[in-house]
Amino acid sequence: MSDLTQKPADQHRILVVDDEDDIHVVSKLTLKSLRYRNRKCEILSARSGAECLAIMRSEPNIAVVLLDVVMESDHAGLDACQKIRQELGNSFTRILLRTGQPGAAPEKKVIREYDIDGYLQKGDLTAARLYTSVRTSLKAYCELVELERHRRALEAVHDCIVTLRAYEPVATTLERIIDTALTVSPAPLAAMHLETFEEEGNPQQFFLFRAPTSDPVAGEAAAEQVRMRLAAKWGVVGTSESGEKLVNPVKFENGYILPLNIDHELGFGWLYIEDPNPDQLSLYSLALLAAHAVNSLYAVIAQTIMTNRDGELFDQMSI
Repeated sequence: MSDLTQKPADQHRILVVDDEDDIHVVSKLTLKSLRYRNRKCEILSARSGAECLAIMRSEPNIAVVLLDVVMESDHAGLDACQKIRQELGNSFTRILLRTGQPGAAPEKKVIREYDIDGYLQKGDLTAARLYTSVRTSLKAYCELVELERHRRALEAVHDCIVTLRAYEPVATTLERIIDTALTVSPAPLAAMHLETFEEEGNPQQFFLFRAPTSDPVAGEAAAEQVRMRLAAKWGVVGTSESGEKLVNPVKFENGYILPLNIDHELGFGWLYIEDPNPDQLSLYSLALLAAHAVNSLYAVIAQTIMTNRDGELFDQMSI
């Protein structure tokens, strides 16, 4: 399967697999008006089980497959179904088996032995039933993918949190945080800025970026532009323009800023993700990551300062 942390595509993809041209024409006419979650459907075509598998390998994010049973062989569709589930490891795509020869693939046997989501006999199949069956399967696919995205995002945040250590350098902690941010919310650019204190308690700045889809020079230039524009607008991001403390993600140009306000004024900064239209899962995951990041950074910075001071930390710093 492809990376399900990615946001859903602009269109749902439906693959019609049949060796009869008329079936492709009728299917496209029936499904051309189908919408789900305000997204249209793109209809792809294959005319054999082998072609179906080739498309599924190159285009794994297909929501529904309308799969004929008898094509290049009497059980080509069943073979393709089995390979989609087992060989390709694709358990998300919904498969609707469609046959004009029910005797070649009895319904009870197929339901029992193959991981399919519907059995449609061509002779009894109306346009209304086809539309309803595909839409129901589309809904199931979207819900399964959404649950998997939630699971992977929470897993990534959890894995990041448990690897953060108070005795590690601040830079190491920041690198793990920014890499996790891009895992839960893939974007062309991510940047982090932090102003805190070094071992002796003197001011210290950190700035790092990730630009997965750009060359290093262009990525660095883009990240630096973000830092300069943010500094011009807010200085070190800790409060809003009205003076209120920032806590939640804030829209900024083509992305979002997550403020990092570390307790007891041990540091201020931000995490920037370049995504002009993040979905709710991305925002929730980033906010959760930022909250844990602040706690981890507090521990790291406090530990760093305390190892070089004789007295208690808060005897020497304002709270």
